[in-house]
Amino acid sequence: MTPSSTPYGLWDSTLDFLTAASLKVSVSTLRSWKDDYFWIEGRPDLKGRRVVVRYDDQLGGQIISPEGVSLTSRVHEYGGGAMEICDLNGPVVIGIHEDQSLVRFAPGDTVSETIAPAVRGVARGGISWIPNSNWVVVVEEVLGEVHVHRSWVAFNVENHSRSVLAEGRDFYADLSVCPDGCHVAWCEWDHPSMPWESGEVWTASISTTTDAVVINDRQRVAGGIGRPAGRPQFRRDGSLLYLLEDGEWAQPWERTPVGLQQPLTQVASDFGGPLWVLGERQLAEIQGSVIAIERTHGFGIPVIVRDHETKQLDPESIATDELCQGGDSVAWISPTPTTMASLGIAPNGDPRLVVTHNIGPAVPLHHDDIAIARAVSGAGRHGDPLHGLFYPPTNQQSVAPHGEQPPVIAFCHGGPTASARAGFDPVIQSMTSRGFAVVSVNYGGSTGYGASYRHRLDRQWGIVDVEDCVDLVAALGEQGLVDPSRAGIRGGSAGGFTALLGLTTGAFRCAVSWYGVADLLTLAESTHDFESRYLDRLLGELPAERQRYIDRSPVTQASKMQGAVLLLQGLDDPVVPPAQARLMAEALRKNGHDVTLLEFEGESHGFRKLETIQRCLEAEVSFYQRQLCQKHNEVLH
Repeated sequence: MTPSSTPYGLWDSTLDFLTAASLKVSVSTLRSWKDDYFWIEGRPDLKGRRVVVRYDDQLGGQIISPEGVSLTSRVHEYGGGAMEICDLNGPVVIGIHEDQSLVRFAPGDTVSETIAPAVRGVARGGISWIPNSNWVVVVEEVLGEVHVHRSWVAFNVENHSRSVLAEGRDFYADLSVCPDGCHVAWCEWDHPSMPWESGEVWTASISTTTDAVVINDRQRVAGGIGRPAGRPQFRRDGSLLYLLEDGEWAQPWERTPVGLQQPLTQVASDFGGPLWVLGERQLAEIQGSVIAIERTHGFGIPVIVRDHETKQLDPESIATDELCQGGDSVAWISPTPTTMASLGIAPNGDPRLVVTHNIGPAVPLHHDDIAIARAVSGAGRHGDPLHGLFYPPTNQQSVAPHGEQPPVIAFCHGGPTASARAGFDPVIQSMTSRGFAVVSVNYGGSTGYGASYRHRLDRQWGIVDVEDCVDLVAALGEQGLVDPSRAGIRGGSAGGFTALLGLTTGAFRCAVSWYGVADLLTLAESTHDFESRYLDRLLGELPAERQRYIDRSPVTQASKMQGAVLLLQGLDDPVVPPAQARLMAEALRKNGHDVTLLEFEGESHGFRKLETIQRCLEAEVSFYQRQLCQKHNEVLH
């Protein structure tokens, strides 16, 4: 029984922590076979195992991967594209197991077959299938003692042959194969740039034999430094779609088979998210129409692009990251205001025929008890724009019982070149259902607001992001929506860095950091290769800017901080190693701060286990109740 069909009063108005943790189901890698759709779900109740789910009109989502199989990529550490569906006399899943071996299985199989074994120091990701063949292509990443080597490598899923297609660049991503199986397109780039700064789209012809795959006639189609391109996707007629930032906005372009290139819209919106993970398909084609994801005001909605204009496919799908074209339909996965994730399907790409299906556990809150995001904006101290998503409290009397405005928690997203996503989030609802207001700040540097807004963070990380958090909370206070004198700040990874520095401003009573950056020099020395030059743009190049790295580090700023701190850290984190949290805790204690450090065995950069997530939520909300609600001197549940 879903909340929408349940009489009001049978659901608790407060989201308990165990339920909230169980709702933290991750959904990625949407793929199709004809008009059947498949995806990967990370299930906290399965200790974070990532299973393959197939959608059935009658039964809903059903796990079809064998017991013990968990698919995930480790390329770039953030992975992505860990599964492809091949049409080999029926649907066959080719996936990357957690140990980075390449495996295959069909729906209903009880065991998987190994195509390519795991190799120490080798990661794989971004799988694509070459139609009408037994070949799949993956990004293969080999960690050497000094350098990291990446290449496009093809594997024959029948005879297990191996063939190298391309190598020599620092990074490869997002291979798309033309429906005729004769042409490919992909994205590549080099250090020191990130893909959203200099990504290039390339094409080539491709041919296969039983033992080898060969590409010829390589040609750069678009992209380069200052004009990044990416996310290529072929149309059925052989035209190539891709995203290109030619000025302020990342917009869909098309290259016809005869080489004519043109933008498909003049709409002043971004149509692409930053390439953090492999294999996210953000363009599709159905019945001759181009489908894209338009990003405005913190929302990402699937749209039809036609005659240089856009028309929404499903306004409820407000944080769409991936599209997938089937035989006669197009699909997407997105949270909605009241669901953690939903599968949307548009037969023939017709918005009048859209159907949506909930994914994962039902949300045990009545719709009236769910905080719905709305875009908020304002002007910062230097006249720059402020952007964010505001979630009002749904149980305000528990923390502001005398008609006062509620305490507020500022959420700082990671990245920092990312953005806060609208839609149901059990972490946010754990707080709003207990009376806290939440504002997810899309500070300067966030994507979805144009190139100029993203570049506000150049060399200003730790300044612009912090100021924007302070100023947006103050603006909400001036609007009478929150009590800015009772404000907390929290974030994960790069968001943890911003949250910790927020305590130097005097605007926040407390901060929570989930595996957050604390020491920038240590981060620069120890982080993984994908982000090893990311800080060049955010802070400046080393060693010339060494002092800036020291000055901006939270561990250096501990003596200036005011307020209590909760640190949550996984002990297997390769992105922000545990030493970062320990250094931060030590610096805070030396300066007399109230600090708690909780460490978790077996957790990496992003917690996966049910018990970990539950314990963290319990600790975090209890922390806010102590720090932000003390003046009411009451016991809060």
